[in-house]
Amino acid sequence: MARKIGSRYTAHQVLGRGSAGTVWLGDGPEGPVAIKLLREDLASDQDLVGRFVQERTALLSLDDPHIVGIRDLVVDGTDLALVMDLVRGTDLRSRLERERRLAPEAAVAIAADVADGLAAAHAAGVVHRDVKPENVLLDSAAPAGPGGAPPALLTDFGIARLVDSPRRTRATRIIGTPDYLAPEIIEGLPPRASVDIYALATVLYELLGGFTPFGGGHPGAVLRRHVTEAVEPLPGLPADLDRILTACLAKAPASRLTAGELAARLRDLLPQLAGLPALDIAAPGETGEQGGYADSAAEPPPAAVPPAPPAPPGGDRRRGAVPLVRGAAPDSSRDTHTSIKLPTAEELAGFGASSRGTGKGRASAPGRPASPRHRAVSDAVRQRRIRFAAAAAAALAVAGIGGWSIASAGGSGSAGTGTSRDDTPPTTDPAASTRHATTPTAPTAAADAPQSRTGQAIALPQWSAFQGVPAAGVPLVGGPRALVAGGATYVFARGQDKNIWYVVRDGSGYGPWHKLSGINVADDPAAVSARPGRIDLFALGTDGLLYRRTMTGAHWNSWSQVDERTHFDAAPAAASSEPGRIDLVGRVGGDLVTASLVGSRWNAWAVVPTAGRITAAPALVSRARGTLDAFVVRKADGAVLQLPYSGGAWRPSTVVQGLDATARPDAVAAGGRLYAFAPGAQAAVAPDADWSTAPLPGTPTALGAAAATPHTLEIFTRTPSGTLSRATASV
Repeated sequence: MARKIGSRYTAHQVLGRGSAGTVWLGDGPEGPVAIKLLREDLASDQDLVGRFVQERTALLSLDDPHIVGIRDLVVDGTDLALVMDLVRGTDLRSRLERERRLAPEAAVAIAADVADGLAAAHAAGVVHRDVKPENVLLDSAAPAGPGGAPPALLTDFGIARLVDSPRRTRATRIIGTPDYLAPEIIEGLPPRASVDIYALATVLYELLGGFTPFGGGHPGAVLRRHVTEAVEPLPGLPADLDRILTACLAKAPASRLTAGELAARLRDLLPQLAGLPALDIAAPGETGEQGGYADSAAEPPPAAVPPAPPAPPGGDRRRGAVPLVRGAAPDSSRDTHTSIKLPTAEELAGFGASSRGTGKGRASAPGRPASPRHRAVSDAVRQRRIRFAAAAAAALAVAGIGGWSIASAGGSGSAGTGTSRDDTPPTTDPAASTRHATTPTAPTAAADAPQSRTGQAIALPQWSAFQGVPAAGVPLVGGPRALVAGGATYVFARGQDKNIWYVVRDGSGYGPWHKLSGINVADDPAAVSARPGRIDLFALGTDGLLYRRTMTGAHWNSWSQVDERTHFDAAPAAASSEPGRIDLVGRVGGDLVTASLVGSRWNAWAVVPTAGRITAAPALVSRARGTLDAFVVRKADGAVLQLPYSGGAWRPSTVVQGLDATARPDAVAAGGRLYAFAPGAQAAVAPDADWSTAPLPGTPTALGAAAATPHTLEIFTRTPSGTLSRATASV
């Protein structure tokens, strides 16, 4: 029976049903259309209707060949409907159910189309939030593309974001489809463009392998896997495609590609994928081509121990080994807007013995700058969950169920070095203070501990005596930061007048000092050169906000805010892990946070979980492409920690032996080694060697460091009179 939708459209027959409403085939003044009629309970929510109307302009502005266009928004009585372009074809889920997996060329072509659509949406400031096969339509009426794949279009933009309203969902709940949720959403951080990249990479993984990388079993188990387990490679997948998947499924949003980059990389791969057959692999825990998940088998008698599922081809996959809920079937509910309880950070990370023993929780102090980590659960509730988690861990141990232990930190009953989130020293064992941490205490990629060292120290460079640097126009305060760019050394420092001052040193000596005014600066600046001929300068304003200024061709632009909401405790540090990419770390509420600029878009600030509670400002350096090393001062004891980042995850921390600091440290990479500096001392480490420490000449109080050439180091220190001194060393 025909149904009138507003005054211009008529719905004729149902095409499909979803959790948000029903899709009808209809017609309007311009011909056939698809009409998505939202559920009556959504249409009766006046707050939702108001937000839908407010979003109308953004939704109607999405005009891209790979996005199902929205033609109109109808609000008529109890009807709330989106009028969309009619795509004659099926959705990607239907094709997956029929074919199970696609040939790599077809899968990559579909994912590239979707990435193009996401790039257009992200450029317009719209985040989809629910990318999954059900929301990808295949246009069978259009000519087929590479691998015979029809053009793919992404639909349902804005639905998840609009339906997820404070009135409908408490702050302790999240909305989305478990298999495709990015880790930062599970942590409670606001969804940014990077969550769509993670979801699309999950879809591509599913197209290639026939299963999602972390799906199966109880939804709570799926969420835990997203934040604690590394993605397993698909056997037989071309190496270049595997690298793209690994990057886009990284736990850290900063490590993922942008939508435009992903689309370009995927299209570049298409020629080498031509003719490759679909992968011949089994899902985790699967006993045969038509078998199910091993954890969906009938539950054994109470006295029996559940047998371990057979390992699939390509190696053991933990995610199918031991379900959190025994006998749970694979997640068959893939509807949009599945409502899931939001776990706390402690629930996701597990609890070390020190946490269980003390029972201390960390609540934000009044007036303290908000941490990017979501803290919507009261301390009382958190403590009850801590006690419950400890009891559950004990029960699992008695039952003989390993691998998915709720309390995952500290197998010997002591906390790992460098991972404590408390303000007390993490261990009283002197020997343990120099060992590597074994388990991060917050969600991140599954990170193996760094490779063991040889125990052999390396020779430290011999430094020249410090020599004076020409004085700036005002006395300098704080510690300088130095940067080598275009064969010259740029030294930036904060003046007593709350402006940034800098001087350039090249082969002919020092030039004049220059002043960068415009904001009142509260701490030391940070500088990075991610592209030839360009320097980006970051400074902390007296309002606690972060500002950026860029120099291109010897010309500085104006200051601009990096983030209007995040207030920092101390100056940030900057480095470039990839050409054109800027990586930042800073201290917020005693936590180390990180964000990256790729192209023209910043991702969300995220807590670096392996740092624990820190004091002073951090340092950051990149010694190789795709890697970072942050150096922080642990609040508990003043020890300097090295936090390596590689493979899309922050790895466990290491204590830099013999290097303690009350002020910020600094670091530089040169000659294949890392050099760290703290007031009065230097330390160096090379691959497979231990840190070596020695005093610096004189008694420097505030350091900045830069590598002038691969074989020369130079460091700068501020003198008590407010000038700078410089020393050099060969490496």
